[in-house]
Amino acid sequence: MSETEFVRFLREVGSSPPRLDDYAAMSLPRLLFHARNEGYDFTAEEAARVIGRLEVAVVTEQDNEPFDGSSTLWQAMWGSRYLDYLVKDVASRFTDEELVS
Repeated sequence: MSETEFVRFLREVGSSPPRLDDYAAMSLPRLLFHARNEGYDFTAEEAARVIGRLEVAVVTEQDNEPFDGSSTLWQAMWGSRYLDYLVKDVASRFTDEELVS
């Protein structure tokens, strides 16, 4: 299991709108189950660590904002499904090389 698997999942699902739509409608346990059946090997904890690091990098490094409730990134969450937000508003702001590192 690895964090790089979750990054691979974000990249590959993000490049396929129908797959993103399918996964975005799932609960976390269901997403983990289906992702594992498709060959992705990551846990909820590994995904959470990746998400946290990416969000911190977007807010503090890319947007130059304090990591608090005033960040403009949080506004992107409103009205969005969480996976859509992660793919479109967070992961998309990084190159493939940045995501892997």
